[in-house]
Amino acid sequence: MDRIAFMKSVNFEFLRPGNELLANLAGLAEAVLHIDPGSALTRLRSFAEELTKAIYKEELLPRMPQSSFYDLVKNPVFVDCVSKPLVHQINFLRIQGNDTAHGAEGDLRNAQLALKTAYQLAMYMAIKYYGTAQASIPAFAEVKDPAAMLASLQKTVSSYEKELNQQQEALQSVMDKLEQERTRHLDKVDPPAKPDQQKRQQQSQQVADSLQWNEAKTRALLIDAMLLQAGWDVSNPAQVGQEVEVDFPGNVSGKGRA
Repeated sequence: MDRIAFMKSVNFEFLRPGNELLANLAGLAEAVLHIDPGSALTRLRSFAEELTKAIYKEELLPRMPQSSFYDLVKNPVFVDCVSKPLVHQINFLRIQGNDTAHGAEGDLRNAQLALKTAYQLAMYMAIKYYGTAQASIPAFAEVKDPAAMLASLQKTVSSYEKELNQQQEALQSVMDKLEQERTRHLDKVDPPAKPDQQKRQQQSQQVADSLQWNEAKTRALLIDAMLLQAGWDVSNPAQVGQEVEVDFPGNVSGKGRA
């Protein structure tokens, strides 16, 4: 893969030796986090899609060259070879980025949550595929607003964004070339046998467990993303809650919880 000079990321340099492309995608999302949260979410969606394709490559899973991100994540062979919390977190970034890719503004709180999710996925990749020891991975650090840095460099926000967009375009060119090479023969690859799929899922779950991923929490993350997409305010207990008492005629008490 062609090498491109990008600004150093805050949280993803541990991933660079194993996957420079993912480190660059995450670094660009960090760079616009405070300036344009919507753009950060869109770039983190690209991160999640590229990460999914990288898993297909590492696991030698078959896929069609024209498969959409949705197709890749919903593919039964993929789902049966990886842990459920991994799929939930990938889908969270996919759904969050879908709206902003189609014009929604996004907000800083959601973008920060998405960035932390991308960091969790980056740790998974580094440990599972690139031989990185979990203890060697630095703790997540909050990304600072670049306003002070730009002022010291006498740069405007618009010029900064222009530079970042140029880097994104160059990176997209590299991604397109990589995708052509990567999918050349993948449609001819046979899926792993069922026992092998189960073994791979167990190995994936072991990494998820080492990262203390909880399926219920990661599923809730995905549900929150869907509620946000539908216009609900998940931070407002008057709109969204867990174990809320509701009418349920099927129970003797006439009540249930949802």
